[in-house]
Amino acid sequence: MHTLHHGFWIYFFTRHHPKVWQFVLGSMLPDYIYVVLLIIIMANGYVTWTELGNLSPRVLMGFVSQFPWVVKIDLIGHSVPIWLGCLLLSFLPGIKHFRPFIIGWGTHLLFDALTHGAYSNFYLYPLAAYTVESPVSYWEGNHWFREFGYINTGLMTVVAIYLVYEWWKKRKSIQ
Repeated sequence: MHTLHHGFWIYFFTRHHPKVWQFVLGSMLPDYIYVVLLIIIMANGYVTWTELGNLSPRVLMGFVSQFPWVVKIDLIGHSVPIWLGCLLLSFLPGIKHFRPFIIGWGTHLLFDALTHGAYSNFYLYPLAAYTVESPVSYWEGNHWFREFGYINTGLMTVVAIYLVYEWWKKRKSIQ
């Protein structure tokens, strides 16, 4: 699932929670490293602003081998044991305020497990190199990416219309 889609879906499901933006930011956490990678490859002239809109995940992943530290940060961000350790730490008194952020991060791991085919993540890093390969992928042609895209985009459109309706109804009741 694309990074912003993680944020969209967690926003929809947590929009009435007072810490909704912590959930949203946490849900995109593991992929922030790719924003940094995009900035670096653009600064080095590998990709221009005009090419950015057509940059596929496959092409972006091709740059990862040139920046091995990106792989390490990606492994850490997509690791269930590391996430679980952070979640357990969030039950300590001084750290409990980060729990919505950490739960949002966990939803990212769950959605990735459901939407990553051949290029799935090593979820048990650093303990093991096991992956969960979903039969569905959001960008791999041989893993139903087109069908997934239609369904995800359709559902997001319906939800966006509902959110606008909800906002309009609330705004109208205030006036």
